[in-house]
Amino acid sequence: MYMTLGNNFLNSAAHNSIWTYEDQEGFLYFRRFTPSQMKVYSDDVIFCLMSRCSTGVYLLFQTTGNKVSMVCKKTSVLEVLPTVLKELGISRLLDMGKELKDNIQQYGKGRIYIEDSFDVFVDGVKVAEPKPKSGKIRISFRNPKHKPVTVKICFPIFAEIGIKEIRCNGEIKAVNSGKEKMYCFGDSITQGFVAGSPSDSYTARLADALNLDALNQGVGSHYFMEESLVGLETLPKPKLITVAYGTNDWTTIPDIETIRNNVRRYFNRLYDLFSDVPVLVITPIWRGDMDVPQPCGSFKDVIKVIEEETSGYENIIIIDGLEISSHKSEDYADGFLHPNKKGFAIMAERIVKSVSKEPSP
Repeated sequence: MYMTLGNNFLNSAAHNSIWTYEDQEGFLYFRRFTPSQMKVYSDDVIFCLMSRCSTGVYLLFQTTGNKVSMVCKKTSVLEVLPTVLKELGISRLLDMGKELKDNIQQYGKGRIYIEDSFDVFVDGVKVAEPKPKSGKIRISFRNPKHKPVTVKICFPIFAEIGIKEIRCNGEIKAVNSGKEKMYCFGDSITQGFVAGSPSDSYTARLADALNLDALNQGVGSHYFMEESLVGLETLPKPKLITVAYGTNDWTTIPDIETIRNNVRRYFNRLYDLFSDVPVLVITPIWRGDMDVPQPCGSFKDVIKVIEEETSGYENIIIIDGLEISSHKSEDYADGFLHPNKKGFAIMAERIVKSVSKEPSP
């Protein structure tokens, strides 16, 4: 017996999503940012694209079947390339590509490894890692007696994925995880670049270790910006918050006082929103070029500003990013900046250990 279910079921089975958008073809997109936040991110083409990715979202359901298929639509890079070219211009795009290539060659020894997938778990065991694509995605797993099993499908890190149908050769019903929430704010490292699979990012690993559901609010290339917190007053208060910015502030913002003002305004607003929620502030992690001065000063100057501006909040615990991250280039997908699967595992394990040593705020 095959069951085919649509958007009502998908909405019931989805976790770590704030709201959903349905396009003209009936595809459902799970959004991890408030509409107000997405409007802020829409002012920058890179932030806009990153905010539309579905990282951290997952479907959770119980089924007696062993075959599942999903009808999906993946936003192609070719579709958004004209927008990127219009926004940045071909010369700026080429400059960005050259800068990235030079950094990888100089600090990462010429290596880069990028991969993305869904992650499929059956009763807590990973059984498949299908690649995101437009069309039907088929998943099979062992369930010879067709007993009820719990299936968790984690969405990819990079892709914007729409879904409008799920089909299974058995009974199927949505499941509530029953977990409390954790909100994770940050840049590409929080978003999960380039973990290889969504369950391998430090955010996903940290959520599993703490038995929480993590709303991933990471946006590639982002930095401390008070405006990025707009609309969060409409959400329920989480059990825990993590904040991990600073590495892009160091390379993007030209002077240290502007960084200080941005950090101060950000945490003032965050405190207004969640004054009674414990906040883990993860200072910038190791990067291969951290000894190269930037216009705003040294890498440690930025770390010092973050520590100074957060020291007065009773609900904040500082996590030293340099202590919880690997200092070995082989633990980074590009060799110098973005942790790989092993690098993220080290981060998550050390964050958990660090938190366990701290008294509650």
